[in-house]
Amino acid sequence: MKMKVCSLFTMLMAVLFCASVTQAQTIREVDLLERLGMKEAGIKGPASGDNHTKLTAEQALRVRILEIESGERAFANRIPDSQIIVGPPLDEREQIVHVLNRMAFGPKLGEVDELLQHGGWISWVEQQLDPDNISDSKLDGILAEKYPWTKMSLQQIQNKYPRPENAENVPQLRKELPESIILRAAMSNRQFKEVMVEFWRNHFCIDQPEGNAPRRSWTACDYEENVIRKHAFGKFSDMLMASAQHPGMLEYLDNYVSRRGAWNENYARELMELHTLGADRYYNEQDVLELSLTLTGWTFNDNLNYYFRDQWHDSGAHKVLGKRMPSGEDGGKYAIMMLAYHPGTAKYICEKLGRYLVNDNHPKALVAKATDTFRSSKGDLAKVYRTIILHETGEYFLSRANYKAKFKTPFEFTISALRAVDADINELAYTNDNITQMGQQIYGCPDPTGYYDYAEAWLDAGVLTRRWNYAYAILSGKARGVSAASGIADRFKAETPEEVKNKVLKEFIGGDVGDAEDRLITELARRNDMTRMLAIVVGSPSFQQQ
Repeated sequence: MKMKVCSLFTMLMAVLFCASVTQAQTIREVDLLERLGMKEAGIKGPASGDNHTKLTAEQALRVRILEIESGERAFANRIPDSQIIVGPPLDEREQIVHVLNRMAFGPKLGEVDELLQHGGWISWVEQQLDPDNISDSKLDGILAEKYPWTKMSLQQIQNKYPRPENAENVPQLRKELPESIILRAAMSNRQFKEVMVEFWRNHFCIDQPEGNAPRRSWTACDYEENVIRKHAFGKFSDMLMASAQHPGMLEYLDNYVSRRGAWNENYARELMELHTLGADRYYNEQDVLELSLTLTGWTFNDNLNYYFRDQWHDSGAHKVLGKRMPSGEDGGKYAIMMLAYHPGTAKYICEKLGRYLVNDNHPKALVAKATDTFRSSKGDLAKVYRTIILHETGEYFLSRANYKAKFKTPFEFTISALRAVDADINELAYTNDNITQMGQQIYGCPDPTGYYDYAEAWLDAGVLTRRWNYAYAILSGKARGVSAASGIADRFKAETPEEVKNKVLKEFIGGDVGDAEDRLITELARRNDMTRMLAIVVGSPSFQQQ
């Protein structure tokens, strides 16, 4: 589906409003909607939550050949068309809104004004680029109490949380891992670290399924802590190696059973296609085969520790990307480091980061600068982030063309909604279920690509309706375990409905909204229906933009 930005959000507004009427959802403004003349827009996006199965190497090869021959792969790799909005430079308030929408999961209640009063966005960015020096003692205390496994070794987790008899998983850990991620994203003072952890969680994707992989109840928890979080501000090569040798990834992409005479190509293929070089770049099918043979014997033992099983290793001479690999375990290590430092990897990773942090149509000049930083620093991720955010003191990053040019994923929306209303969080099962129903189950992506972060992946009317209803639930006290800050409506008291509306939009949107949204919000302000008005704003298309 292709559409211009200028018409996209008007259509989304229609979908949100009409879905709420036709599906008898919790927010009803039928008479007002009729007066506004809203019609069903019929937007349908990619199906969310479809079940996928892993292909055999032969099947995967055939699919890719068909995709290339048909042109589907080239089309899929295109960034959706969008209209570049030209205008004046962002003013100081807009700059802060933009920074908090990209380097945090949205501003907390009153945070924009607070930064305006204390020197603007640059000092906040500098702090966020050094997360280890930001105090997070309140969150750390909650994590220690509610999720003690976050500080345990993998062996300790396995011993502390045994799998119930006849069960295919450890239910407590499958519940607590996503809830801990939501809590951290919503509460942490280290917001940029949480934003980047979400990026790498998708880049080096594994899952924690309900069945067929009971060990990942344990290994996914350890993977989150010791692969993703540990290395998100370190060296890319360290994260790549940690992922390659972790039992979670070894099992997820089947390398743990790959042996001489019965090798498996899944991990070798995704290592090049998803983790380093990018699809159909620099390598061919022979490289996939040779790399998979080089990695035979990489597995784990009964204690879920990485283990190289020499007797499983194919000891023949192997060449990957034209280079001969050393023999034994060293061959796999050499191949992984070669990929980590390959110029194509630097470019691919920086393109993804540019898309994630800046614009679905990433600025090529900025990506080139970030790529230079990646290569010169040998993959120092903190330096790469700094280049993307602060190159030319944010000239690219803060361009108006990038302001509110991205669309929030279900996870991003949910966390930003919790932060926007300064939510009191006691229990997160309801919120986690809502994220799952919106199509983005945490540690439940059905494909090793991870979830997509560009707009068209999430333009589904049913999912958007759920966003609106979640906003209403947290503001009306109907969301189990979470609620908006006490007295939030009193913050926006004013003499006239127009003043109420303007105060609300300034806080939650950071600017104006479309005509349809404006009319609805004004009408609700006139009725003094603050709960419903705030829910409309937080669930609106304008709030979905970042």
